[in-house]
Amino acid sequence: MLLRLSNQTFKRQFGPFTYFFHRLNASDRVFRDAEVFCEKLTRVPTEKSEMVNYILSIYTDGDKEEICRDFDEFVTMLVQEGYLLAGDTPEALDAQEQRFTYNVEKPKTIDQYERRQTADGGFSKISQDVLGEYFREHPTLFSLHMDITQNCTERCRHCYIPAYNPLYLSYEKICSVLDEFRAMGGLSISLSGGECMMHKDFTRIVQAIRERDCTVGVLSNLTVCTDEKIRVLREADATVQVSLYSMVPEIHDAVTCLKGSWKRTVDAIIRLRAADVPVRISCPCLQINYKGYPDVIKFAECLKMSAQTDFIIMAKYDGDCSNLCNRLTIPQTREILEDVILRAVPTESEYFAVGKKAEMPSPEVWMAQKACGAGVDSLCLAANGDFYPCPAFGDYVIGNVHQQSLREVWLNSEKLNLVRHATKAKFPKCAVCKDRDYCSICLCRNYNETGDMFTPAEHFCKVAEQNHIVVDMKHEQVKKLRP
Repeated sequence: MLLRLSNQTFKRQFGPFTYFFHRLNASDRVFRDAEVFCEKLTRVPTEKSEMVNYILSIYTDGDKEEICRDFDEFVTMLVQEGYLLAGDTPEALDAQEQRFTYNVEKPKTIDQYERRQTADGGFSKISQDVLGEYFREHPTLFSLHMDITQNCTERCRHCYIPAYNPLYLSYEKICSVLDEFRAMGGLSISLSGGECMMHKDFTRIVQAIRERDCTVGVLSNLTVCTDEKIRVLREADATVQVSLYSMVPEIHDAVTCLKGSWKRTVDAIIRLRAADVPVRISCPCLQINYKGYPDVIKFAECLKMSAQTDFIIMAKYDGDCSNLCNRLTIPQTREILEDVILRAVPTESEYFAVGKKAEMPSPEVWMAQKACGAGVDSLCLAANGDFYPCPAFGDYVIGNVHQQSLREVWLNSEKLNLVRHATKAKFPKCAVCKDRDYCSICLCRNYNETGDMFTPAEHFCKVAEQNHIVVDMKHEQVKKLRP
């Protein structure tokens, strides 16, 4: 019997953990101390007997029958879950391959990691929990966000980018970084800008990412999305995320400051769907458009696309707060919170599990936790070659690709280590705040808005207060529904 990884499966080794990600199913698996079992599982069809002989050559002191039985069970599970293909010929394996399509009831256009409820009312760990714990102790570059140009077709009124320059990271430098990223065990690449599709080598960059066996995500406004680019995105099994601000063209165009942008964006969304490219639609909420976000969600649902709204508008990364005049007021934010939490979040969500509040950590335990996830498993690269910790943290430069290698910055940057190792002890007032567990500390938000990553941006304290109130309202709803 021949075995090989599905074309939709990506495998990485992180310390003692072997990680499998299935792009089509939007699912993953992590196994501890299974490297020997997994080492020969590649994209090349290999006889199962050859794998077994290799495993037995490593575990020379083990029980042969027990090892073979364990490997059979392991392989059977991976085949059943779609990570692995099994067959008598390479052609039989190829015939089992599946690709993303909208011609199913619920196509998965976003990764969904579901927790299983345990007998004691709690929830089991998922792969993201296991890897998260490991990465916090052993920072590992899992994903890389690349702003391949500063140029853009739009001038969105709320954008955190302070200037749009006709600057492009060269294809050769991008490939060099991709090689190093892959050698470091990285998996996920996202392309953005500016507008990444304006890069003259956009399609070659997408192809280069897939050639290195990495996943491709594209953040684009789609205003220059041609049929050729769509063809390449489909071939690369890439995912696309796009912002659609309203179903009223004039409102969308008023946000982007580009007349006709709504028509170009929606037209590209329709063409991407026709080509079976997974699309995720985001509707950031500003004062000008927030009343209409449900219509954008409905539009996405009609297309069988995932959709989400977001009311977190950050200051520009050079400290200019002029864009914040577009941010929702606190009463408007309350409207969104009530709509999302009271109406849209399922009552069976772990967020509202019995005893959830009792599980919230003491101030002492809370202060010992990491302040932020930046620099733990991801990094960003700007078109000018600057490295920075996360997408909106562009003014906090931790290195430059023209002067240092990716590995050198990841391992040795003092500024990155400051962010990476910061704990919540930097926020003593937050530790005793009644709204602490309804808030999310973001060093980037703080830095952009106050100039100091350890000084909280007060707007988000007010948002946390409203979140607390609305979540308590939802808890009361849930209590009335449960026996």
